[in-house]
Amino acid sequence: MTDFVAKRVETIGPVRLYLGDCLEIMPKLELADLCVTDPPYLLTSGGCANEVMGGLFAQSKYDNSGKLMEVVPWGEMGGPIYRALKADADCYVMANDKNIWAAHAAFLNAGFGFHNLLTWDKVRATRNRWFMKNLEFTIYLWKGAADKRGINDCGSKQLFLYTENAKRTTGHDTEKPVEVMANYIKQSSQPDDLVLDPFMGSGTAMVACIETGRRGVGIELEPKWFDVACERAHKALELVQ
Repeated sequence: MTDFVAKRVETIGPVRLYLGDCLEIMPKLELADLCVTDPPYLLTSGGCANEVMGGLFAQSKYDNSGKLMEVVPWGEMGGPIYRALKADADCYVMANDKNIWAAHAAFLNAGFGFHNLLTWDKVRATRNRWFMKNLEFTIYLWKGAADKRGINDCGSKQLFLYTENAKRTTGHDTEKPVEVMANYIKQSSQPDDLVLDPFMGSGTAMVACIETGRRGVGIELEPKWFDVACERAHKALELVQ
């Protein structure tokens, strides 16, 4: 494989982390058995909240424009991810309730099939005048022949009950719990399979790969979060060893 498009590459146990643009790096990679990712997307803009919001919606972080970080339009990511996977592979794409429809359309247009809409209860609710939001969503997709694979625990339900308050441990505004990523990875892969996360962030999916005995490849555009992901991967590897 050629790594020249990446600004940095770090191999930490069974995972390889790339610093750079995923759209440039993915075509250079070994084809993956599974994709599990939480892409950056536009948040809700506008509105007229009567109270000042905190957390990732605090005025110091979010200007109500809908853009919290650099984003890749849904229509531009489906095809590259599809081509980065093996002929028969599964794909989990996380999105909020405002984005699942656009994500669904974009990934189906890229060639994926739709298995199911999954949810996880993050316990901590985001304030809203039209029901507080405590759920986040995952589009469960497939490439190739759907009947060749099923999840490893067919007794699992659409809703993943995360039993703790989903606190962020790294400071990343959209960090997901390791347990959520690990659940999808364990359901749709086998030990030593290769799991792709083209929007790695602070490295949660790579930590889940290390903890579940999978190989992983993660790509992150921001050097700050690439460094955090490397640190987390090193710590996770120390724990499993």
